[in-house]
Amino acid sequence: MTSAPIALPLTPQQRGVYFLHCLAPDSAVYNVPIVLRVRGGLDRERLCAAVDVLRSRHQALRLTVEERDGQVLQLIHSAETAAPVEVSWTRLPGADAETAAEEAVRRAAQPFDVVRGPLMRVDVVELSSDDHALVLCFHHLIIDEVAATALAGELDRLYGDPAALPAAGPEHQYADFCAGLLAEPDPAGLAFWRDRLAGMPVLPLPEEHIPEEHGLFTGDRVGFTVPEKTAARLAEVCRGHRVSEFMVFHAALLVLLHRWTGAADIAVGTPMSGRIDLRFAETVGFFQNTVVLRSAVVPEQGFAALLKTARRTVLESLQRQDTPFEAVVDALRPARESTRNPLFQAALVFNRRKVEQDWTLPGLQVQPLPFVWPASHFDLTVTLLHESGVLKGDFAYSAQRFTKSTLERVVAVFLHLLDGLLAAPDAPVGDVELMGADDLEHVLALGAGAGRYVLDERLRPLPLGFYGAVHTGDPAAGATTATGERGRFAPDGRFELWRDPAEAALAAHPAVRAAVIVQYAQDDGHETVGCVVPRLDAELPSTRELLTHLQARVPAHLVPQRIVFCAAIPTGADGRPDLDAVAELVAGCPEPDGLPDEPVDEEPRDDTERRLAGLFEELLGVPGLGRYDNFFDFGGHSLLAVRLVARVDEEFGRPLGVGVFMNNPTVAALARVLADGTTAETGGLVRLREGDGGSGGQHPLAVALIHPVGGTLMCYGDLVSLLPAGIEVVGLERVAGTHPEDTSYQDLVSRYAATLAGALPGRRIALLGWSLGGVLAHSVAAELGALGHDVALVALLDSLAQRTGEDAERMSGTGAELFALAAAVRQDGTGVLGATAEQQLLMRRFGVDLAALRETPAEQAARMLEDWGRLLGLVAECAPALPAAPVQLFLCADNPPGYPEALAASWEGLHGELEVRSVPGTHTEVLGSPAVEQVVAAFLERIERS
Repeated sequence: MTSAPIALPLTPQQRGVYFLHCLAPDSAVYNVPIVLRVRGGLDRERLCAAVDVLRSRHQALRLTVEERDGQVLQLIHSAETAAPVEVSWTRLPGADAETAAEEAVRRAAQPFDVVRGPLMRVDVVELSSDDHALVLCFHHLIIDEVAATALAGELDRLYGDPAALPAAGPEHQYADFCAGLLAEPDPAGLAFWRDRLAGMPVLPLPEEHIPEEHGLFTGDRVGFTVPEKTAARLAEVCRGHRVSEFMVFHAALLVLLHRWTGAADIAVGTPMSGRIDLRFAETVGFFQNTVVLRSAVVPEQGFAALLKTARRTVLESLQRQDTPFEAVVDALRPARESTRNPLFQAALVFNRRKVEQDWTLPGLQVQPLPFVWPASHFDLTVTLLHESGVLKGDFAYSAQRFTKSTLERVVAVFLHLLDGLLAAPDAPVGDVELMGADDLEHVLALGAGAGRYVLDERLRPLPLGFYGAVHTGDPAAGATTATGERGRFAPDGRFELWRDPAEAALAAHPAVRAAVIVQYAQDDGHETVGCVVPRLDAELPSTRELLTHLQARVPAHLVPQRIVFCAAIPTGADGRPDLDAVAELVAGCPEPDGLPDEPVDEEPRDDTERRLAGLFEELLGVPGLGRYDNFFDFGGHSLLAVRLVARVDEEFGRPLGVGVFMNNPTVAALARVLADGTTAETGGLVRLREGDGGSGGQHPLAVALIHPVGGTLMCYGDLVSLLPAGIEVVGLERVAGTHPEDTSYQDLVSRYAATLAGALPGRRIALLGWSLGGVLAHSVAAELGALGHDVALVALLDSLAQRTGEDAERMSGTGAELFALAAAVRQDGTGVLGATAEQQLLMRRFGVDLAALRETPAEQAARMLEDWGRLLGLVAECAPALPAAPVQLFLCADNPPGYPEALAASWEGLHGELEVRSVPGTHTEVLGSPAVEQVVAAFLERIERS
């Protein structure tokens, strides 16, 4: 008779990991890989036997997780009933170490099924009979660094002799540790952390707001080696100031973060072993706890004084490291966001040696196999370790926040700063140089060329990639004038102005004409307020609607405390907002006369609104939605919008089209659309925005946006909001089940051209398309020209021309894959979507939210996949014509190496006049900030010239 598993609540440490696992179950961020190269002939049977004994000895290796009656439990199974740990063996004869590492990482990055288990995997990649890559991968729920070291020693002994250690395992097992944690945390420790961390501000890292192509916790890292001269100075400072290397690097990181962000009150997280009770010193399991080191940085203070403070902070925190991090979070109740840690954004990890260096096998040569791990727990993590007598490290970063080029600059600055701090520990930390003479000269030259300087608070030039106050004048002569703006010189030398992300998000709301964020002084401090000019042709949104709109798009600390409406935003002589005048307006007249009162009746008013509210709530899973609640503020996205439009058609018999809904995303607005008889226009045309010439006359130019593979125009939302208000904007969409069946590519292009010509008679048209939409826009422009229509410009956003037989074959093949996937969805449901890395990459390139597609009803998802497949089949027939209009090609600078060049080459000879522009980000980031602002600026400037 087999014994039932031991059921225990998750430990506080595990609760945090499990919560984040649930946020991103397909992410590898909480996989812990050990990647080794083994020479001398790895024996498969001996390895399997050793792994099986490890599984028997340690309860944590037999752990699964289950949600039962509203509680999350960890189940510790017996050795007889636990899922076996299989040893996978793959042969790649003749492959080199880099290929082996890539294959090893691919296997290690596969998600764990925490319900079924096991939470440990072993993979072997055989390069030859005496050369292997060995990958041991664990879910973080069951292991930490100390546990990994313990397993390394045991595997070495058991590989030599499976009977070397008793199968019963150590005396003090993981379940004993968990049982001891069930009591409430120490009140004194909790009180210490509550007091120490109260009111802690969010670190304002200058994020680059890279959107969804990079999934949650996707990351990368930039490595470095501490120069020998700097390492010698480090040893001297440690001896002279009685501090550890960790304390020095903690203080240096504080200075870097202060100089990078301007913050003076900074929190840095760091892991602690969590093994206060020495009985569990070598017990396998996840014991690790995280503590938060909060420190103040004063730029006039010397590094030696900061070291003294850092030493005290670290020692005090160590004494209270047994208070669980999750208990501290619960006590402080900070604003929670799904994409970042609630108490700190930067972490510091100091390891005495690389974990992989602890792994050995008798009779074999075992070495760490370098590999790239595409994940990051935090926005920024600095890791340091000693390897073969050399001090090395890396900056791991969130790919949702930063580009690699920016982090490469930050690492260079950190090494220069570290050496300067150690060389002159009594100098004010705000005066230590951030760059060498060559870099400084380069920055000054860029500033002279741009006619603008970017300086820190002490009027020192800032390195590439660092935001600061924009000045005019000569910093070398001490004669500068602040413009009131923030900006930077990007790593590639371009000058960029900073725009508040909340301000940009407010301005993108369909009912907002303009917006600005200001701070103004009050008796009890400063208040951040969003000042909004509503559009006269849209219903006045509620402040709640706008705040919810922001909360869905920007970090919580950037959301203003309140929003007010005004008739116009005061500007200065240069046309930019006059922030002082705006602050006076906000303080003296929060609700100016002449504007309608904010809507207060948010309950659905009639049967139509109640039925629409029911559809919103059904699809969003959010009860109690009101008239002015925006569909996209409560988790709505393009695929849910497609489903909603289909449900509206079923319920009301009205085919609206996704574009109509995109412009009317609230219950009240959609009810008005149904009442006035608006329907989707023929030919897939969507009128995204009416235009005028500024004095009531019709603007001579219209912008036409062409859909990408997914068929909707949702991806262009930010771009539309940035175009001047006087320009009419239309779009062509192609939603499954709502368009005619085109029998050839030429039929499709002719239909689109005729639709635009009929909708915009006598108007100049500028076409723009992203991805496949660019291919369509190019063809439609040529067709419009043949019809005698005036085309001002064709803008192609990261589009690849379809012109060769190989292009056609690839396009047809992808279409066939989509049809096969549709058949699989009909048979097995949407759970089959994204089963392979190739599928996931394909959907990202299409701009399709894979998680959202999985939530779509199977039949509807299958129809969409088939429709995309048909479109690709049509495009495979494309024989590109030569439009007379000028062509503007935007290339994404952060695409994989060689890809921008391949895109540019694909359009050779397919244009009369070509202008190529590089913008930051990757393929799926070009329609988000900061790239989209640059796209619109260049697009408008080129139209003016034409």
